[in-house]
Amino acid sequence: MRAILRKLYRHQELTGDDYDRLMQYAQDLRQSCQPSYELFYQRFATILYQDYHISLPCFYYGIDDVFDYLISNPEVVKELFNKPNSQEIFPSYLQDYLQSIDYRDTLFNHVLPTLELIKDEGDIGDLPRPRSASLVCKFESGNPLKETGLKAHFDRVGSYSFITRLQSIRYLRGAKASQDKFEVISGDCLGGIFTNKEKSIYYYAFLSENDLDKADNACRVLNGALYGYGLEGKSDADNN
Repeated sequence: MRAILRKLYRHQELTGDDYDRLMQYAQDLRQSCQPSYELFYQRFATILYQDYHISLPCFYYGIDDVFDYLISNPEVVKELFNKPNSQEIFPSYLQDYLQSIDYRDTLFNHVLPTLELIKDEGDIGDLPRPRSASLVCKFESGNPLKETGLKAHFDRVGSYSFITRLQSIRYLRGAKASQDKFEVISGDCLGGIFTNKEKSIYYYAFLSENDLDKADNACRVLNGALYGYGLEGKSDADNN
């Protein structure tokens, strides 16, 4: 690992094996030793973003996990409205992250509206079922590190269990996209845009079920969790 960290300090290119080992090392630190991970974050987060467009999370759990928890426990929403300042409603593993943010603003102005949990019944709608096999990722030319940051982005998107396959398709023509996003392509497929420092890449995110309503719900959840907003219904990709 020291050799890989030296490469980072020297801004030398990482191999695919280097990347996998580094990400596993970071994950192990986040899970087992938060102080050591904080030091790792301080030293390497900026380098990883500037050189590889990889955004390290500050904590082992983050906003994605808050979304996942509320998706799995929609009954918690009524408690949130009855006790808007009670952070203890959430499980202990989310507490460090929640203490680091503006709790009320994040929950009531971002997370809940995105999930449409502000409805009286507290129902966000069904999502596609969890995948039954391992996630499949396909990269152009079979090279996961060809486009800076794309593999890290796929790792994040693939953490959602209703995604079965991620596949990069093409580059957007002309200028880079003004906003990365997801859109509904069909009942079992979303289109995504990822932008690094150089270009925007269009990719497909295949779902575990072929159901247009569930695909629309999945699209809104991903847009909210990753980009802070939701899309209504189907749309065409920008810059086609």
